[in-house]
Amino acid sequence: MKKMKNLVGLLIVLLIVALSCKDPKNEKVGEDQKAETYVKQNEDGTCLADSAWFHVDPISGKRKTPAPLEDSTSVFGNNATVSNCDFHQWSWQKFLWLTNDVSGHPLFLDSLFQVSTQTVRIPTTDKKIVLTSADKNQATGDVLNTNKTFSSNNVSYPVYYSIHVNETLYTSIWKYAKMNKSDYTTATFPVGSLELKIAWVNADAIQDTSSYFVTNAVVEGKDTKIALLGMHVVGIVYNHPEFIWATFEHNDLVPYYDWNATTTSDVPVTSKTNKLLFNSNATATIANITSNGPNADSTNVFAVNQYGVPRQPGNTFLETSQEEPTNYNNIDAINTDVHAQLTDIWKNYFYNGSIWINTENYDYPTQQAQLLVALGDSLRYPAPGKLPRGSVATYNITMETYEQLGFTATSIHDQNVAGMGNCFSCHSASRGSSLNISHIFNGAVDYKNNLTTKQTKQKHLKEIKAFIKKMK
Repeated sequence: MKKMKNLVGLLIVLLIVALSCKDPKNEKVGEDQKAETYVKQNEDGTCLADSAWFHVDPISGKRKTPAPLEDSTSVFGNNATVSNCDFHQWSWQKFLWLTNDVSGHPLFLDSLFQVSTQTVRIPTTDKKIVLTSADKNQATGDVLNTNKTFSSNNVSYPVYYSIHVNETLYTSIWKYAKMNKSDYTTATFPVGSLELKIAWVNADAIQDTSSYFVTNAVVEGKDTKIALLGMHVVGIVYNHPEFIWATFEHNDLVPYYDWNATTTSDVPVTSKTNKLLFNSNATATIANITSNGPNADSTNVFAVNQYGVPRQPGNTFLETSQEEPTNYNNIDAINTDVHAQLTDIWKNYFYNGSIWINTENYDYPTQQAQLLVALGDSLRYPAPGKLPRGSVATYNITMETYEQLGFTATSIHDQNVAGMGNCFSCHSASRGSSLNISHIFNGAVDYKNNLTTKQTKQKHLKEIKAFIKKMK
C-alpha cells in the first residue's frame, strides 16, 4: 500500500511538472489556437473592442486608453495574417487615445499642433483652435451650412475645418519638402505619423450641446465656443505607407438614404426629426449632395452609404474589391461594443469606416512606395480584384458631403464602381512619390517654392476639378 501511495504521488508530481513546463512547442500551439479563434470571430462579424481601451485612472477618474501598437511588432508587422478587424480596432483605439483627457483637454489638443494647408504651424494660446474664413471650404470648394431651425436663434452657421499633426509627421514633411523631388521618390513617412482633419461649427448652431464636445476657439478673430462634428484620423502603420484613413462623426447629424427602396428612380429623402444638417420639413434629392461650386449655400444634406459601404436598390451590397458583409458587420459590431462601454462625451460619436490598400506581397517600404506610385490615380479604384480595402466609398458627411456618390453617377441609384469616390480619389501618388498622398506635404512643397496659402488651395481645387472632368 505504501508503494502504491508513493507511485500515485510520483505520478501527480510528474503531471504538475508537465502542465507547468514552458515548452516552446506547447506555447506555440496555444498561440495558434488563440489566433484561429480570433479569425473565426472576425469571419462571424464579431469585431470587438479591447477592455483595456476603457481603463479609468483611479486618481483622476478619467479614461486612459493606451496608444495602439503600429510598428513591426504589431499586428501590422505580417501582411499575410493581418485581418480586416485589425484596421477597425486600430481606428477606434487611435480615436479613443486621441480623446483621452489631459489636464482638461483631449490629447489631440494638448499634444498635437494645428497647421495650415502648407504645414505651417498656427500660433495658438490656451489650446484654442484658430479658424478663418478660408477654413470653410471643402475640397470641392463648397461650403456646408447648418439647419437654422436647429439653433436657438434661427441662424444658419458654416462648418469650418482645422488640421492637426504630430511631431513625427511634421518633422518628416519638412525634411522631405526641402529636398529635390528626385531625392524622395521612393521615400515614405515614418510609422507613427499622424494627421487629423476636424470639422467644427459655432456652438450657437446647436440648441442643446450636451452630446457634443465643445471647446474654445478664435473664429475669424473672435473668441467663440465651437462644437466638434467630425474627425478624420489618418495614420501610418507598418506595411501601410499610404496611411489608414479612418473617419468619425457625431451620431445624429443627418438622415440616411433608404436603400430598401426597389424603384427604378431615386427616392426623396426626409427626416422625422430635426437634425443639425437637415430640416425635418425638408425633402432632399441628389441635388442636395452634389457639388455646387465655391461658396455654395448648401443645406439639408444626407448620407448615402452607411460606414462608407456602397449599396444598391434593394439594400444589397455593391460588388467591390472589399468582401461584404464581413467588413460592414465588423464596423457595426465594434461600434456597438465601444458604445456599450464608453461613458464620456465621446460615446456620442461613431466610427464611419476606414480605407487602406492591400500591400501584401510587396516589401516595406520601398516596394510598397513603388506600388503606390505605379497605381497613380487608379489607387482609389475599388473594382473586384483591385487593392482598396475597408470602406471603399468612405466619406465623412461633414467633409466629403458632395463626393459620396463619386464622380459619374447621375442619380443615387446610378452609383457604380468605375466612378466611385473615396479618400484615394484625391489623395494619390500620381505626382511621383508616396509622400504626395498627403495634401499638406504638397502644400509644404508649395510653401518652399514661395506659393501663398491661397495659391495652394487654388492649385488643389484645380487638380480636383481636372480629376472629376477626367472621370466623367
